[in-house]
Amino acid sequence: MTNSTFTPVATAALLLDTWRTGELLQSLPEPLKPASLTQGYDVQDQLFSAAGGRRCGWKLGVGSPAAMRAGNLSRPLVGQLEAARCHASGAEIRLPAQTPVTIECEVAFVLDRDLQPEPGRLPCAEDIRATCVTFEVVRSRFVDRKSVGWPSFAADNVGFEALVVGENVCSGTDLALLTQLAASALVYVDGAPRAQALSGDAATDPLSSLAALYAHAAERGEILRAGDLVSTGAMCAPFDLPGAGFSVSVQYFGKELKFTLV
Repeated sequence: MTNSTFTPVATAALLLDTWRTGELLQSLPEPLKPASLTQGYDVQDQLFSAAGGRRCGWKLGVGSPAAMRAGNLSRPLVGQLEAARCHASGAEIRLPAQTPVTIECEVAFVLDRDLQPEPGRLPCAEDIRATCVTFEVVRSRFVDRKSVGWPSFAADNVGFEALVVGENVCSGTDLALLTQLAASALVYVDGAPRAQALSGDAATDPLSSLAALYAHAAERGEILRAGDLVSTGAMCAPFDLPGAGFSVSVQYFGKELKFTLV
């Protein structure tokens, strides 16, 4: 049941403090728990505003058919990208504490025009300026993000910690190229193969994720901006690392995207 008296400010303040210190929460105190995804996204908006960063795009998670079915979700979860936490290949990403992270290699789109919030809007070729590959570093503010419930995880900006962005693989987007990209990508940790493309119901469809962002933006009254980066969810199998001290890379189409956790 949705708590009609819930206000997001105190929850956002606690999550922001936890984000900055690197500490992890078992869960939110009962009075601060969002009871619905709507309330969770209200907290996320407040958290992002309080952090004082500049939004440069969006991330989607839990977006494959299998993951949504297991999580009883009708569409992926949506988080916001902070510009200062988005990096070029070769970056050293400093974690605030030696806590576990999840690494996801993803397909991302760069939007080519402003998109007003419009129910039922679907992606079209004119929306997309370019396609690229990203690494998302997921570091939830919770010890176990899967146990706290989706509203709390949405409030936590869907666990966003950092994004590493590769060079464009094409202008616009190309369905055949996306298929080839997923088939060719191989992720390494410290030079050893670690993950390759997901397939079947375990794989995220990037354009379906983009459509889900459009639906989210329509519900929230958000304008999606030209130049926004949209990282659409795991292309290769996600994996966990215990913290800093690892070099991660992906090779695809003769290119390499890499970063180091320090």
